[in-house]
Amino acid sequence: MKKIINLWPYILIIILAIFIRFVNLDKVPSSLYYDELDVGYQARSFLETGKDYRGGFSPFYFRSFNADGTPLPVLITALTSLFFTSPEYQIRSGAATVGVLVVLVAMILVFQVTRSKWAAVIAGLVFTFSPWNLHFSRLAFQAEHALLFLLAFIAIFYHWLKIKSNTAFFASAIVLGLSIYTYRTMSFLSPVLMVFTLLYFYKDFIAFGIRKSLAWIFLVLLFIIPFLYATTIASKDQTRISQISIFSDPMTPIEVQRSRELVSGNFQDPTLGQTATLQSKVFHNKLLSYIEKLRNNTFNNFSPDFLFLSGDPNGRHSPKNTGELLFLDILPLIAGLYFVFQNIKDKRYSYLLILLFLGAAPSNLTLDGSNHASRLITFSGPLLIIVSLGYFSLISFLSRQKWGRITSGILIGFWLFAVAQFLSKYFYEFPIVNSREFGYGYKEAIQKINILAGDYDQIYLSDINDPPMLYYFYWANIPPAEVQNYGTDFSIEVIKGLPLDKVKPYHTEIPLCYESVIEGLKPNILYMVSHKNLPMDFRSVDKDKVPTGLKLIDVIKYPDNEVAYYLVTRDSIGAKLVNPIKGQKCP
Repeated sequence: MKKIINLWPYILIIILAIFIRFVNLDKVPSSLYYDELDVGYQARSFLETGKDYRGGFSPFYFRSFNADGTPLPVLITALTSLFFTSPEYQIRSGAATVGVLVVLVAMILVFQVTRSKWAAVIAGLVFTFSPWNLHFSRLAFQAEHALLFLLAFIAIFYHWLKIKSNTAFFASAIVLGLSIYTYRTMSFLSPVLMVFTLLYFYKDFIAFGIRKSLAWIFLVLLFIIPFLYATTIASKDQTRISQISIFSDPMTPIEVQRSRELVSGNFQDPTLGQTATLQSKVFHNKLLSYIEKLRNNTFNNFSPDFLFLSGDPNGRHSPKNTGELLFLDILPLIAGLYFVFQNIKDKRYSYLLILLFLGAAPSNLTLDGSNHASRLITFSGPLLIIVSLGYFSLISFLSRQKWGRITSGILIGFWLFAVAQFLSKYFYEFPIVNSREFGYGYKEAIQKINILAGDYDQIYLSDINDPPMLYYFYWANIPPAEVQNYGTDFSIEVIKGLPLDKVKPYHTEIPLCYESVIEGLKPNILYMVSHKNLPMDFRSVDKDKVPTGLKLIDVIKYPDNEVAYYLVTRDSIGAKLVNPIKGQKCP
């Protein structure tokens, strides 16, 4: 009983972490985005058929329409989805559960290095209410899973450093090996982390025994090598890494040649970039171009603008005008770095600094890796630990000073205000302002389509915002077995005599309010079109008139009451089509 009483601060934090990650999970963020639905539909397919929704099975990936996804997020989602009936909770509960475990592991890790219960409590609070960690705990993305396995590996490895047990030693190898199955950035980080850990703690490995160390390496590689082989060499799909790496940018040789031409001063001779001068070769080449891109990404990812002011510019990764950390965290970050450098001789602290730079490396090495909060999730782990250490050292220092309790209370008060301000913005403003980035409207439109589908021969779904078919499969409750049987080509020209023939993706560059486009619409087809496809306002009688020849079935609106989608069809009276009027207004 006494032990339970002593654990009350940790239990309270875990309860807070559970609450803040699960409350209104079906409404914040506002809707399930395409990537989230992919995880959810894969989980449904696995539970119902034992295969991915493309009909394959592999322990190394779940094959989607556009890429190979890592398996652990899908398997965890499949497990947690069994406890919920809400589709949003079914899909997001896996990441939310993992987010709670991240808080728990962070507290254990900080306690290991400080031996202070209150330092661990502070770490728990920092991770619980961190904008970065909280947001990705509420998304069915793969990022939070990578963070959990990274922190779990560090915690178990630090435990081994203290007690030198075989169980902790080999458990750390298993967790590190499994981390590669969480998120594609770990395809780079997991093997690199293995090598750096071996080099940095080589004395501890040698002292523990060469045979055991070789077994540790073998155990890690036993997980890593089959995954890398299956998702690169043996993969039918082009790997995601090869598409986004700074080394695969097709513009690099063009930029190098252009720079060499500029140095020459003669822009009329097209061969100057190819037969470059020695000066051009030294200062303008691919190597320097890669270094510049790596430098720019690195500085941007460590910048105050990204960390404290604007965050990720992608509206799915971060609320607008919100840093990945609380603005107040700038002080404890500085204090935490100072605290780490004070203890730099302890390898557990210096290893945190190594992890800080290694964690950012996968993002730094990608074309659009600058300020990419998802790919930087492994950077957020050691960063938030350092911030936690900073809060702990600041409060410890202030408490020893005159008026220490008052100044510590002021610091805590400012932190509570910063947290409350973020939570208000996140739970009340974010679902409305960022609804477009999360594919809002697909669920509402497809649920209405399900009711109307029997009145039409076919359903055409606009692809101008996102690929629409996965949204349809999930929200129309199409059994994954039907998708497996149909294949991956859903274009209008493909007719297989199967039920899924009825629904097709639809694309048009010309607005549907022009006469020629309206005349080209087919009768007895229900069209779900974006406001971009039909940039007119039919929400009330005093707005735009529906173009002649077009029949408005329904309007789907965003939470801010702006138009998201229209359901329309070709207008007809009996069997006769209503012809559009020439010269009618169209934006």
